[in-house]
Amino acid sequence: MNGELFQMCRLTAAAKQALFRGKDFKYEPSAYENKVEFLFLPNIRQCGILRRTAENAEQWYKYCVKKGLRDLKLVMPTEVKDRQMLGFVNTSQCRIICYFKNGEITGFDPKWEIDRKLKKWDILYYEQLLHIPFVWPHGEDNSDELREVLIEIGDLAERIDCADFAKIFGRALNILDGEEAPAFYGPPPDIPEKLLPLFCAADIADVFGAMGSWNDSPPFMAREKGLDQEYEELSSRLLKNIRLAIFYAVNEWR
Repeated sequence: MNGELFQMCRLTAAAKQALFRGKDFKYEPSAYENKVEFLFLPNIRQCGILRRTAENAEQWYKYCVKKGLRDLKLVMPTEVKDRQMLGFVNTSQCRIICYFKNGEITGFDPKWEIDRKLKKWDILYYEQLLHIPFVWPHGEDNSDELREVLIEIGDLAERIDCADFAKIFGRALNILDGEEAPAFYGPPPDIPEKLLPLFCAADIADVFGAMGSWNDSPPFMAREKGLDQEYEELSSRLLKNIRLAIFYAVNEWR
């Protein structure tokens, strides 16, 4: 999973833990993050227009609560036109949606920029007003569908001589089935323990990136064996079920 989506998972989970379970809001920046800031919509006051910026994730959460935060969701498309683009920053099309008690719905969209001197990322989330029906997005446990596509795409990876990817899909399957403990390179989202295997399996199976990813050589290797249509179908199914699993694991609990 790329850092952009992983960060939004962690922010959403931390806010939900604080909002619904009475925990302190805790967000530990990853090693590659320099700063994370949030630019809120302008407020019109007697003295003029005030545009508030939260200098860190904790300030963002506290200000959202002050505005009357009642719930939040991480949303993302389950299909993309070009999976190759997922190897670049600012392409995830994911968003944190906040629902407020006054009926207002806003979305926070991230923009990542590299600080070339520090070799770390500066991330700024922009709030925007959303004119959408007040309907709670709802997800369901798709463990069975994710398991099925992991088995099928792992078999495809073997047949097109991509053994390393077959191992990745196999490890994701083992974690999903409880045969291997979830493991993360950095702090995972603070979601209920029972949901960690599903989230971790989706994290590991998310091999859609740039050079060296499932988007790189495998499609050409599949084409050489006349399996390009199967590659496209299974890759689309995998991405869809990865994102459905993330949505469910991050959002569907209180």
